Amino acid sequence: MKLSVLFIILCCLALPALSRAGVVLEGDACRQVFDNPKAEQIACQTGFRLDPVTRSRLESNSFGFVSDLACSAVITAKRSEVVARLHAKGDVALPPQEVRCNLVSGGDPVPVRFHLAPVVRIDASGRAVDARLGIRDLTGIPEPLATAVAEFLNSDPGLRRSIVSAANEILPNLPRK
Repeated sequence: MKLSVLFIILCCLALPALSRAGVVLEGDACRQVFDNPKAEQIACQTGFRLDPVTRSRLESNSFGFVSDLACSAVITAKRSEVVARLHAKGDVALPPQEVRCNLVSGGDPVPVRFHLAPVVRIDASGRAVDARLGIRDLTGIPEPLATAVAEFLNSDPGLRRSIVSAANEILPNLPRK
């Protein structure tokens, strides 16, 4: 969950491996790839897990059915397309990215997958001010639990703040017009 990310997964997941509100990154290699100005094709492995506060909210919102979530993904994007969207201001969106997770339910890990189509809102000054995860197509658990988990992740303010914070760390390193 992070991700990263002007990009959400790029934003959420392209952070240094520190704890942020909402997520803790694990096995992240995206920041180095994204910061490399010679890397046109971005393809990097990243992972994240929910922080204790977010895990508690997820457990409460899922009526105790889900107690944790740890995810990994290979993030892909074209650097020039992300930079062009950034310079256009407004929203910067990544194409859907497949994310694989272990969701903990009843103490047992359950493999789930979903698509993440992150969108980061950029204001006129070039700073990220809002983000949406765009999680959809969650598979591996039955409805209505899949919908409840996706809605929680999409609306959780801590996860959204994580993405905005990550984007604002990445933005100063991107080329200007």
